[in-house]
Amino acid sequence: MFDISAPSTYIPVIFVSIVVVFVSFLYKDSKKNTRENTVDLPYYTEISTSMGYIERNIHEDGRFQYRKHIDADIEIKNDIYNSLRHAGVLYSMYMFEKLGLSDKYKELRILSSKYFIQRYVKKLGNKGKYMVISIPEEEQINMPIAKSGAAGIALCALSNLYKEKEIDLKILQGLGEFILSMIDENGNVYAYFDLENKKINKEAEAVYYAGEAAAGLLYLYEADHQDRWLEASKVILLNLATIGKKMEMNITFDSWAALSIEKLIKNKWLNDEEKGILKSYVEQMAIPMLSEQITNRNNSYYGAFKDNVRPCSLGSIMEGLASVYFCVDNNNLKKIIFKSLSIGNMFLSKVQVKTGEQAGGLPNSANWVKPGVTPNAGIIRIDNVQHVVTGWLKFQNILKITGNY
Repeated sequence: MFDISAPSTYIPVIFVSIVVVFVSFLYKDSKKNTRENTVDLPYYTEISTSMGYIERNIHEDGRFQYRKHIDADIEIKNDIYNSLRHAGVLYSMYMFEKLGLSDKYKELRILSSKYFIQRYVKKLGNKGKYMVISIPEEEQINMPIAKSGAAGIALCALSNLYKEKEIDLKILQGLGEFILSMIDENGNVYAYFDLENKKINKEAEAVYYAGEAAAGLLYLYEADHQDRWLEASKVILLNLATIGKKMEMNITFDSWAALSIEKLIKNKWLNDEEKGILKSYVEQMAIPMLSEQITNRNNSYYGAFKDNVRPCSLGSIMEGLASVYFCVDNNNLKKIIFKSLSIGNMFLSKVQVKTGEQAGGLPNSANWVKPGVTPNAGIIRIDNVQHVVTGWLKFQNILKITGNY
């Protein structure tokens, strides 16, 4: 049988082959109405349960309980932490309000946002830049740094607060200025600023920081309509597309870049040439990823991806594919993505902790229920939950729009 995972396979053949495998599963008789209440949509229970987990794990000061174990008797200290991932959870809580159509956790989100700003958002120098710091003892690193990706996710999470007068615009603009200072003339994004030596580290690499920075600049642009934020985001993404084109089938799947491109296309912020380049880029990212999905119903990992049963990573893939769905014009590819989202999100539903004190949690590994696994498999990180919730929310939104459920 044709091997869709072969890296040398020509892309159009992959289209045809995946369609043959998937097409019989795709479209059922659909309800054509667009519902205003998500309670009637698939994944409502899963989303609500995981949002409940997040709610229960916000401390009085707004800090998250970063890690817990499936076994409530196993106590895990809250000394390990990650500022970028804190911002990511804030973003998912905001997405719950936008796509889940509920303000239930808004006050907690604002509380946790203020904690984040007070503890992690700091001024850099005297030129109006603000950064998101990583504290060495929390992140188990050797020195204090400020990540470009963290500034990007912070903007995704915090920019909405400006209209509600919960944040000073100068902080958002300062985070944008920091990102601009971390971009070279070609659109490459440096990973972090070395706070100990007071300079940009130009050697370190971080695969997803560029996409995160681009996304943050677009959210900033919505709050502060200065063209330089928009143009910088496009420069980053077009550079990623140029780099990615050379990688052919070995391209990295970047959910934040996909989110950014979706936002650019939906808002009509691209000219025809830019749109063509970025649409090709997201298609190129999606195809090798789709070819890695386990589509055999008899496989216990049906819906996961080869060599990847980590809910945090799978949730991020679902987020990204949901964005790609809105970026592509090829109907066959849209059908394939829809099927991928269907079985991928179903797999994550099975992995979710359903009952008990940790209900709504997503452990580090889908194998957490199997005997003999390492204790690490049963650890729930707050960002595991965040990525999966956002993936469910975005797929639920597609179901709502299309009526295909």
